[in-house]
Amino acid sequence: MTDTVRAFTEPLVAAGWRIRHVPVTPARPYPFPWPIAKFFGIFPDSVDEQARIALDTSVSRPRSDPDELVVLAYQVWFLAPSLPMRTLLNAHPEVFADRDVVSVIACRNMWYSAAVEVDRRLRALGARHLGAVVATDTRPQFVTLVTTLRWLLGGKREARGVFGRAGIDQRELDRVRDCGIAWAAGASDISGTKIVYPIAGADLLAGRIFRRWGRLVRAASRRGPVLRAATLTAFVLWLGSSLALMPLGALLALPMHRRIDRAIDKTLADITELRQVTEPPSTAGEHEAADPRVLELCKDGYVLLFDAESEPTWLDAVGYVRMMDTTPLSAVAVSREREHADGTLADPAGKISAAYGLSGANAVLLRPDASVAAVLPGTEPYQELVRAVQDATRDDSQPATNSR
Repeated sequence: MTDTVRAFTEPLVAAGWRIRHVPVTPARPYPFPWPIAKFFGIFPDSVDEQARIALDTSVSRPRSDPDELVVLAYQVWFLAPSLPMRTLLNAHPEVFADRDVVSVIACRNMWYSAAVEVDRRLRALGARHLGAVVATDTRPQFVTLVTTLRWLLGGKREARGVFGRAGIDQRELDRVRDCGIAWAAGASDISGTKIVYPIAGADLLAGRIFRRWGRLVRAASRRGPVLRAATLTAFVLWLGSSLALMPLGALLALPMHRRIDRAIDKTLADITELRQVTEPPSTAGEHEAADPRVLELCKDGYVLLFDAESEPTWLDAVGYVRMMDTTPLSAVAVSREREHADGTLADPAGKISAAYGLSGANAVLLRPDASVAAVLPGTEPYQELVRAVQDATRDDSQPATNSR
């Protein structure tokens, strides 16, 4: 990951950009090489969109300024963004709100599900995602499977036998550097990666299945360690058999490959092409949607904004939190209709909904200053809202420090 970030940013520095590196590391480092039980043990959290871990903030809290471009560099864990970076998205949405963001990904070869999730999450946070630059191990799949497992589980990366060194090679890093050079020069139509359609199709399908397995393992975990271990073992066995049968699946999909490829192109269209900044970043520290009406709503405490179509669900969740917590919390539905009931915020032009990414079942928790505290996907509204309110009030109660 470090090599990939350096390859992309060195041309920017040469072109006069100022780069500020902000490491995102867990408070309790993960082991390396990975014990196999620990490696698969993090799977349920890796595919949980609401998961978060404690981050090391001893140096400084993650932050970004309104006029800064954010380069979000992350690895892929179980077809999802790594847990430290997932935590950054969940716990510090203010880093991305109203910012231009470029993603840089380094992984073996299956990055598609993670990139789609990150793209969706960034847009929901109000970020302008300009695309992704992806570096992968371009050798044959069987070779990379052996070398990657040897590296992760045994700690042996360097060349050995016929398989060679694990990880991204110099040619791939040179391609990433070329992307940085072209982007710094203001070029358009820069391809940040190449889509390998059989792998992309398998990745996007497996990503959905992984999330279902994750929910199953988390549910089993609540019933005790024995059932958790049994369910996790079943996942590992399923994963092994799926990898063995992947070539057969690709063969069976051949008659439909044109339709599948078009669907993949549509899904990844806004991710694989690296775009230039087309609008200046906001100079205000507040969200674009924080017009006087939103500011007025927030003056008495925290506010939960949600689409009017999901009003019953979020009203119940807010009522539940009010019974469990004394934090001032208001529920405000946003409606595209001009005629609306009391307590509903009329947004006929859709500006507030678009700025906050409100659609379907998701919601946004706002602080009393109208800044974004958390984006809630709406899969488990009660638990998501309880956790978001607890985290927001805890963070807001800590004294601010100046790390400069």
